[in-house]
Amino acid sequence: MTKVRETYRPVLMAADASEVIGGARLGGFLAATAGTLTVTDFDGTVHVNAHPVTEGQDVPLPLYFNSLQGGTVTLAGGASGTLFV
Repeated sequence: MTKVRETYRPVLMAADASEVIGGARLGGFLAATAGTLTVTDFDGTVHVNAHPVTEGQDVPLPLYFNSLQGGTVTLAGGASGTLFV
């Protein structure tokens, strides 16, 4: 039997904050307050554009960036929560 173990490092994000992610992967976001979430690759590619999030919502983001340089997660509209990288 094959076992899969999926783990991520939690990064707390304040309202309307941005977080630069170094590395190739992103796991998800757990919203503490409502707003929007945008994920942009290091090369400028927008992967997720102003996705609305609500308080308590778990947003899976099984994303692999275009390069090992990663990208940026930006919260707006009052959104805050925990980013999993």
